Amino acid sequence: MTYAAVLFGDTAATVITVLNAALTPPVSGKVPNPRPPTFITVRRTGGVRLNRVADDATVVVEAFAATDTAALDLAQLARQALHAARGTVVGGTVLYRIEELSGPAELPDPISEQSRVTQTFTVATRGS
Repeated sequence: MTYAAVLFGDTAATVITVLNAALTPPVSGKVPNPRPPTFITVRRTGGVRLNRVADDATVVVEAFAATDTAALDLAQLARQALHAARGTVVGGTVLYRIEELSGPAELPDPISEQSRVTQTFTVATRGS
C-alpha cells in the first residue's frame, strides 16, 4: 500500500506566531538587529516524528531582558502562553500536545552578558 507524503509545518514559526499574539516584546527566530532590551527567541533544536502524522519538535524558548527577574517573568509569560495554545490551530497547524522538557533556567547570554532565561518544550503537531 502506498501512502501520500505527510509534510509538517515549521513548528518554531508556529510558536513564534503564538507568542507574538500573546506577548508585547518581539519574538523571532534569532536575536534581532538592532538588539532591543527585551525580546524572545524561539528555535527548533530537534525532535522526532512520533508517527506517520505527528511530529514531536523540541523547541527552545529564550527570554532576554535587562535583569534576571525581568527575564524570568518574561519566560513565565511565554510558558503560560504556549501552554494555553494547546489544542488550537495556528496558521493551519494543530498544536495538540505541549510538554515541558526543561522549565525556566537562568543562563546569561555569553556574548552580551544580557540576562537570559531558557526553557525547552516538546511541541506536537499534526502534518498534512
